Amino acid sequence: MNSKSLKAIVQVVAGGLLLVLMVLYSSKILERKDAYVKYEGFFREKNDYDVLFFGSSNMQLMVNPLQLWGECGITSYNFGNTSERLPVTYWTIKNALNYTTPKVVVIEVSQYGQSEKYKDMYSVHLAWDRFPLSLTKIKAVYDVLSPSDPRHELLFDIIIYHDRWKELTEEDFSTDYSKLRGYAANLEYTAFERPEYEYRIDEAATQTEGVMYLEKTVEELQEKGIQVVFVHSPEVNTEEKQARINAASVTAQKYNVPFIDFTVMEDCVVDYSIDLSDTDHANVKGAAKLTHYLGEYLVNNYDLKSHAGDNSYDDWNASYEQFKAQYDGVVLKEKKE
Repeated sequence: MNSKSLKAIVQVVAGGLLLVLMVLYSSKILERKDAYVKYEGFFREKNDYDVLFFGSSNMQLMVNPLQLWGECGITSYNFGNTSERLPVTYWTIKNALNYTTPKVVVIEVSQYGQSEKYKDMYSVHLAWDRFPLSLTKIKAVYDVLSPSDPRHELLFDIIIYHDRWKELTEEDFSTDYSKLRGYAANLEYTAFERPEYEYRIDEAATQTEGVMYLEKTVEELQEKGIQVVFVHSPEVNTEEKQARINAASVTAQKYNVPFIDFTVMEDCVVDYSIDLSDTDHANVKGAAKLTHYLGEYLVNNYDLKSHAGDNSYDDWNASYEQFKAQYDGVVLKEKKE
């Protein structure tokens, strides 16, 4: 091979590498930032997490990992996501387990009995955009989305975000991300009276496809030696919805999984007149009470050791102090219709 041919090959290879780098950089700039901001912290952690939390936005607003750290010295991440259905949760857990091995997984079951695989593409993008392309992610996309759905957008998100250049702001060039470990703090309240329900179980809910995914989730976690807990956030429900969620007890009993239902438990943890932002979600005050309860439950029932005093967790201390400085003593605003 003469020098001219070699030089041409080098130029082609160098040009190809430059093109790849430009595409990767462009995709980072153009991607929607909410997934990055929420989940980047998960990938930055050098140690395994003790507990992972999954579910819909009910979970996202009810458990504060930084409070768990401050009170119990345990590490956790909150993967709660807007309108997330159980099939999406199944695959989110499988993706997360490629990066960490928790001792306990806590699943919020307000979506129990839902028949659809996913609510909308926004929710799926938020759940999976930050996970790098992998065999698990490919399997997830092809399982949850039908052939008529835009699967390629989830595997190569630059396809959907390529024209965002017209709406780019300074924030799109920032590498800052949330240190709340997935938690979202709500600062509004709506005054409710705590409902009373006639206890019944919607047996049909146990036969839905979403519950099949929940059962697969539990089976696979238990096979790995990971403990599972079901929770249901405090809500203001119809009798029909509560009967559907009560059916989660059937699955819990089948797999010997604890089920903590904050909506119907005898000793209510929250004050319905001040601790909820709306019918489905806790505010920051309610989340503090729920997190405290769950922290005590987890520490008392599972082999979770405190990492307090370990210098490798200094970032947790800094994040916790920052959270307290921002939210301690915060005054809630009444939510307007």
